[in-house]
Amino acid sequence: SMRSEARFKIPSNRIKSNSVLKVVLDTNIFVAGYLSKTKRGYPSQILDLWRDGEFTLVMSPGILEEIVAKLLEKGVPEDLLEELVFIIGQIALHINGAYETCRLSKIDPDDNKFLAAALESGADYIVSYDAKSLLPMKHFHGTQILIPELFIRHFV
Repeated sequence: SMRSEARFKIPSNRIKSNSVLKVVLDTNIFVAGYLSKTKRGYPSQILDLWRDGEFTLVMSPGILEEIVAKLLEKGVPEDLLEELVFIIGQIALHINGAYETCRLSKIDPDDNKFLAAALESGADYIVSYDAKSLLPMKHFHGTQILIPELFIRHFV
C-alpha cells in the first residue's frame, strides 16, 4: 500500500552491482541484531550491510515466518517488524522453499529450511550462530556456513 511506502525508507540504490553474494541468514542473526542494545555487534552490522545492498538476502516463506514469530516472541515492537517485512519484500531474493520438505541432512528439522534455501538459491553463505548443527557442517553443496564474525570480514 502507498501508506507503507511513505512510512518506510526503502534502501536507496536497492542492490549494488557487487551484491551478487547470495546469503541465507539464520533467524538467530535477526534476533541478535534486533535485541542488541548498542547495534554495534556483528549481527547488527550484517543487517546494516544487507539494508545497504552489500549482499542479497535469500528469503523463503518458512524462514520469514520463523523470523517474525521469534522477534514477536522477544518483544520487538510491531512497527519495527512491519518495516523489516516491508524491506524484505522489497529487496530480498524470494524463493518458494521448494526443498523445505526434504530432509537434506540428519540435522535438526528446524535448521533444514536454511539448508533448503541455500540449495534452492545457490547461496554463497549461510550465516549462523548455531554451533550444534549448522556450523559444524562448514559446507553444504557449495554454500559456506559461517559465524557472523567471519562473514563480516568480506566487507571490511
